[in-house]
Amino acid sequence: MKEVTYDVPEVSCEHCVNAITKAAKESGVQEVEVDLVTKKVYVSFDPATVNEASLKEAIAEEGYDITGETSGKAFGNIATGKKTLNFI
Repeated sequence: MKEVTYDVPEVSCEHCVNAITKAAKESGVQEVEVDLVTKKVYVSFDPATVNEASLKEAIAEEGYDITGETSGKAFGNIATGKKTLNFI
C-alpha cells in the first residue's frame, strides 16, 4: 500500500470533500480523508492497481490543484492544537 498526503489549498467546504472523495474512490483509492482545517487530502492505495498520475488528474478535473505532497499521513487529529476561548 502507498500512503500519501496532498496539499490542496482550494479545499474549503463539504462539497470539496465529496468531490475529491468521489474522484479518488473512482480512481481505485481504498482510503481517502480530506481535512478542511489543514487543506490536505490523505489517500491510501495499491500502486499495482492505481495509477497515481491518473488519480492526481481526477482530482484536478474536479477543480482542485495539488500544490505539494508528503509521504504517509501528514495530518492527525484535527482537534490537536486547537485553542479555545472562555468567556467569564
